[in-house]
Amino acid sequence: MKILFIYLVLAILGLTIVISIDWLTGTPFSKSFNFLGSVFATTTFQELVILIAFLCFPVAVTAWEALKKNKKSRS
Repeated sequence: MKILFIYLVLAILGLTIVISIDWLTGTPFSKSFNFLGSVFATTTFQELVILIAFLCFPVAVTAWEALKKNKKSRS
């Protein structure tokens, strides 16, 4: 569960940095999230699969570890 919290904090910090830089340069808040659309619009299908795999990996590892702990506690 700690790894998910770390990933969440890093994602929030990354978004904060991007929005702060946009704010300092005078970009409107509505266009600050435009980078997400441009990132996914310019990726190929193979790159998209890898991006999704890396995004899902921490959740999968945490779920797997939780299942292993539950099985050990039941035995």
